[in-house]
Amino acid sequence: MASTKKRSHTNDDDSLPVTKKQLVESKSSIDALLSSSSLQQAEGDEDFRVITGTYERILYGINAYWAPTNDKKQQDKKRLTMAPIFIVPAHTGLIRTVGLGGHFLASGSTDEIIRLYDVKKRKEYGSLGGHHQGDITDIKFYGKYMLTASDDHSICLWRTKDWEYLKTLKGHKGRINSMAIHPSGKIALSVSADRTVVVWNLMTAKKASSNKIYGEGMKVLWNGKADQYAIMFDRNIKIYNVADAKMAQTMEHRSKFHDMCYYKADDKEYVISGHEDKTIRMWDVATGECVAELQGHAFRVKTLTTLESQGVTVLISTSSDGWIKCWDTKQVLEKKGKDVQELGHYNTKSRITCCVAHQGFVKQQEEEDQKESH
Repeated sequence: MASTKKRSHTNDDDSLPVTKKQLVESKSSIDALLSSSSLQQAEGDEDFRVITGTYERILYGINAYWAPTNDKKQQDKKRLTMAPIFIVPAHTGLIRTVGLGGHFLASGSTDEIIRLYDVKKRKEYGSLGGHHQGDITDIKFYGKYMLTASDDHSICLWRTKDWEYLKTLKGHKGRINSMAIHPSGKIALSVSADRTVVVWNLMTAKKASSNKIYGEGMKVLWNGKADQYAIMFDRNIKIYNVADAKMAQTMEHRSKFHDMCYYKADDKEYVISGHEDKTIRMWDVATGECVAELQGHAFRVKTLTTLESQGVTVLISTSSDGWIKCWDTKQVLEKKGKDVQELGHYNTKSRITCCVAHQGFVKQQEEEDQKESH
């Protein structure tokens, strides 16, 4: 990743760099709205955690726990208990995006502010502001860096060690909707209301190329091998080859697409999409065929993400009605979405706008210790 010299401009009020003044020191307890008894019950032993942002400007952190079972015959009937670990009034505007990088959590809002948290210690750092002049639309972490995108057509690069602003990346002529960082960390993609996909060289922090696309890209994702990328539009998802930037596949549906994520099973790649018609769909990337339809929500499916936990690829879906639901992705595929029972659920009673998930930190350490012992 590229870095730039620290800005030396000062404020009339004191001699501290302006960038340091952007880190607001107003900190509040990340567990302010939960009783101490519920925190003690939920803390430290979660299998994974789901974090959602909402129209009501509140961040929800929901812990998930597998019900204990020693019966191997019951492995396919695993169930999750879900309980809140924090509920935080985080912004003065609706929350548009949340991002995770290690133990850092960042949320972005229509208030043009990025709020920062340590989700492992459940501490709030403060806020970053002043560099974007529009809604914060996407946040991505890679290593020691964070990228933030905005309605103001720009991407800002930050260093997480000291939350220093490094540089603004300019190359779009419209609102930036989504970013995707290549697994190597050397390049990134972004899609915008200007109907282009831009390739960024993160080693130099400059635009490498810009290509016109079919329409306004709402989300962009790299596939597992990083030899293709998917761009989601209102009514379809298109898969592009990295080698020649040509379109390789299209998945279409008349119901509006709201989110997508990749899933791999038996060396085959699938894209899972959430729709306005309350349905989750799974698509075979090789053929473009819809291979499963899951109707598990009462309102539009707003967000989707997957996470590996205890040998299960958990599909986490959220809806505008406030429900977070967890599914066994393998079962969804095998049963083609029919008669699939939820692994667990939780109702935030808020209008969910964005979502991320991470493994429990205790579980992460246990897995690392097991790998080292082998």
